[in-house]
Amino acid sequence: MRKKKNLIIITVLIIGILCFCSFKYYAEKVKDKYCLTTQISSRIFDFNTFEVEVDENLKISDFKVINQNSGNTIFEKGKSRKGIVNDYGHRFFELYYKNRKEYEIGHFITDNWVTNDYKLKLSEIDGKIFPEFIITGKNASYYDFCYKRFEYNKQGKLERISFLSFDKKVYNVEEMTE
Repeated sequence: MRKKKNLIIITVLIIGILCFCSFKYYAEKVKDKYCLTTQISSRIFDFNTFEVEVDENLKISDFKVINQNSGNTIFEKGKSRKGIVNDYGHRFFELYYKNRKEYEIGHFITDNWVTNDYKLKLSEIDGKIFPEFIITGKNASYYDFCYKRFEYNKQGKLERISFLSFDKKVYNVEEMTE
């Protein structure tokens, strides 16, 4: 009797694991289509990707990226992690270089069922970090796209926050309020 009960439990577990794996495989295939599978899988799985690429004179391990919406660290110590939730609205990422916030980069998501692939290319010019943010995917929109740059003085104190447009034209806070 006990052997039969254990066999039933193991069989149910194996079938459950196989169903879960099959569902995930199927969900990856239809991840950007509006269907019930996508609605369910977007709540369970994170199919968004985030990649960081740096110039040869920078160390990739010096960078950290936090998804501001969820608070999850999605890139640290040279490795990408999951943590970008599919949600509607503004999506912001905080870029840290040597534990100091350098940028906030964001855009607007118009469809919370589709996924995006993000690539952040970083270069250093005259001791300053410059990002190039590339979004690909069905919902890859640069509409309402923004950069916010944090500038520090030689003592490391925050001196100014600049807002940059897509073409990286600088708008200071004072200019935006006039």
